[in-house]
Amino acid sequence: MSAGDRLPVDLSACRKILVVRLDFIGDWVLTLPFLAGLRQSAPQAEITAVVLTRVHDLARSCRSVDRVIAVEPRMTGPMEFLGSDENDLAGFVADYAGGGYDVALVPRWDADFNAALRIADASRARQVIGFSEECTPLRAELNRGEDGYYSAVLLDRRRMHEVEHKLGFLAAMGGDAGTTRAVLDLGDSDREAARDFMKRNLGIGQPFVAIAPFAVGRKLLPPELTAGLAGRLATATGLPLVVIGSPVHEELAGNFMDLLDVPAVSAVGLSLGGSAALIGDGTALVGMDSGPGHIAAALGTPVSVVFSHPTSGSPDHVGSPERFRPWGDPSRIQVIQPRTPLPPCIDGCDADEPHCITQLGIDHLYPPIADFVMRFVPQTAESTA
Repeated sequence: MSAGDRLPVDLSACRKILVVRLDFIGDWVLTLPFLAGLRQSAPQAEITAVVLTRVHDLARSCRSVDRVIAVEPRMTGPMEFLGSDENDLAGFVADYAGGGYDVALVPRWDADFNAALRIADASRARQVIGFSEECTPLRAELNRGEDGYYSAVLLDRRRMHEVEHKLGFLAAMGGDAGTTRAVLDLGDSDREAARDFMKRNLGIGQPFVAIAPFAVGRKLLPPELTAGLAGRLATATGLPLVVIGSPVHEELAGNFMDLLDVPAVSAVGLSLGGSAALIGDGTALVGMDSGPGHIAAALGTPVSVVFSHPTSGSPDHVGSPERFRPWGDPSRIQVIQPRTPLPPCIDGCDADEPHCITQLGIDHLYPPIADFVMRFVPQTAESTA
């Protein structure tokens, strides 16, 4: 089926739907409009989402699905599933092993790196539906022959944001694709963790600028540069900094804190859900192309994101903000990019380490980011800066 064609599934008649989304934090956030539309399209269905273990803490509170199951990706061998509680896991296992799902959906447009199709296919669902291997050159290479394992696939080569691809997938199934907003649900324990952090470190209600200094490979700004930028922002705004990360960043966060000469506290000890709630309380977040930026946008927190992809690069590139920029109110989202690639890169940054992004110095980054952040600083804080 090509874009505009109708996939052979009746969502309104489905009793049980399985959604396999084995991607990272930002990818989960960008899936939320699809899930909201799926819920509206199949209000009577029990919807189960299978996500990576690292994403489960953020996904477990999603109101668009009935249960969230975690798994580690494995191309071969047995799979170990985890649930929020024993009842969730037992219910999933009964449906999964018993072929209880009417349809299994794999809403990943580009290459499937984490064996999402394997999990969907093993569910024994009556139908397994996803995107065609011919959607992108990378998928055609890495997932060659996999279309044959689907009941039906959607061929969509249009240039658009990842959210729009998923909504197009929903529309092709006859679903309601009118919900475009990403709404990130948080649990009471997440909000309590954020409140406790604020009480212990800054005081309830204290405005702050969140800094997310961690990213993978080519997406990473050098820590010294990020620290210099953060310090100047703290001075300009008169606000303390909160360093956002996960517990695996504890050592890196310590090193980053040592580079700062302004008031700052580290929140890397919080759970993913607790960190998300804290981001939602921030005056603004400054980061890179990573999960915290997507979380901020979904929660309405103003966010400035530095991309490694050059403005002159291909919009189809895996690092392009045309595909992966945070999704939300455009007036509260800023994207900063290098103007051109750094040789030998051509269509986008293809390095495994910081490369094209290193062209951005403090004099390039600070003025636009400071102008953006200052729009959201409370006047009381600004007057004391």
